[in-house]
Amino acid sequence: MPELFAHSPFAGLAWIGIVAIALSLLLIMLLAWLRYSLRRRTQAELSFLVTWRPLLLSSLQSSVATVLPLVEKRERIYFLKLWNQLMRSASNNEAVENLIAIAYSVGADRYCRRFLKHGKRVECLLATLTLGHLRDHASWDALVLQTMAADSVTSIHAFQALVQIDAAAAAQQLTPLMLARDDWAISHIAGILQPAHAAFMLPLLEAADEIRAAHLIRSLRLIEALQLPLSHLAILKLLDKENATDTIIAALRIANDPGLLPYIRPHLQHPDWRVRGQAAKVLGRIGEHPDVNRLIPLLADAEWWVRYRAAQSLVGIPFLSMAEIELLRNNLSDRFARDMLGQAIAERQTS
Repeated sequence: MPELFAHSPFAGLAWIGIVAIALSLLLIMLLAWLRYSLRRRTQAELSFLVTWRPLLLSSLQSSVATVLPLVEKRERIYFLKLWNQLMRSASNNEAVENLIAIAYSVGADRYCRRFLKHGKRVECLLATLTLGHLRDHASWDALVLQTMAADSVTSIHAFQALVQIDAAAAAQQLTPLMLARDDWAISHIAGILQPAHAAFMLPLLEAADEIRAAHLIRSLRLIEALQLPLSHLAILKLLDKENATDTIIAALRIANDPGLLPYIRPHLQHPDWRVRGQAAKVLGRIGEHPDVNRLIPLLADAEWWVRYRAAQSLVGIPFLSMAEIELLRNNLSDRFARDMLGQAIAERQTS
């Protein structure tokens, strides 16, 4: 009888059931262990915060305590999270210097440098943020190595830390890398450079001076974001109709000198609609009275975005009153032009 059961099809089903039950029990045990582990870490962090939060908060208002508690190995991540949070909220130099003094006193610089080389991703990112706030020159080479990492988050945070440590040295050493890393968003880079834009001014202006530079467009986008003063002559070279479309558009975005108008107006007839739209937008910013008659035909452009930019510029030009714009709209013969100008008027009235 046992032999018959062993060869029965029900035997296979029985074993499948046993394995399924075992796996379910194992999963339940794993989930229970994870919950217990999470609860234990949460309690440990809360216990750490009870001691350290008041101490660090008091350092924002007064001098550092002479005797500081020991930061245990298991508490280092808790310390770095709290410390970086308070560094971002520190409102004056004294508070910043007090927090830096505390971090050095508990050896945060030393274990952050170890995290940078051997830590997990979260440990590495926290260490990078900390070393930047500490302006820790000893970690320079390790951070430079991090800027070359494939992970864009890791690399751009390392770049930010280096700018905090020594902006002039970072500008000299890392501007080519900054321009080459297309995975670093321009807005993010501009936010990093804003407090130290003077150090990066010359390298960026030099990078924008060569029409055929490999990263010309990114240089121009950063110059625009940081509002750096690109020379009249340099912008003239960039506006040349023989240049690539993207170069002309980038030049139009930073053109704010009315002396450039004779070189901007021809681009209203450029074959690429993106250039026509950008040229129309510039005229709304720095245009003169005769430019109104140059913008009106663009209200009937074949491309919707060109019509929209022309309408926005006409509504935004400071020397035209709303009554004059309404009169202009009523005299337009093209229905689509009237509708577009009417939309721009409505947007201005509701903004």
